[in-house]
Amino acid sequence: MIGGIATVVLSALGFGAYKIVKKKSHNTSSNKQKTKEEQKLIGKLISYGSEGYVNVRSTPKVDNENWGSFDFSHNLIKQVKSNPIGSILERMKGEDGYYWYKISLSKTVEGKSEGYVREDAVSVED
Repeated sequence: MIGGIATVVLSALGFGAYKIVKKKSHNTSSNKQKTKEEQKLIGKLISYGSEGYVNVRSTPKVDNENWGSFDFSHNLIKQVKSNPIGSILERMKGEDGYYWYKISLSKTVEGKSEGYVREDAVSVED
């Protein structure tokens, strides 16, 4: 009886270890694929989307909390209405759950040469 229980426990532990190793292996390969795809974006030019402008921000998130008040601590640098906006330096997932591009701006904006734009607000040129 004790031998049977030991066999079941050891089998369960072995299967659990197998699942962990397999999952880690799968995550590693998908992370490598993701990194490879993101590397293809680096240096590509981006343009604003259908809105006719894009908001360039100092950080990768929308922070309009203090918009309209005399407290100018929001992170909007400026709305840019000229294309191309710039080239991609990096792609990252922001704390808001959206993907953001850190970009090198084609023209300085409010004295800044870099900024952040949300991925769904721009188009990447091939």
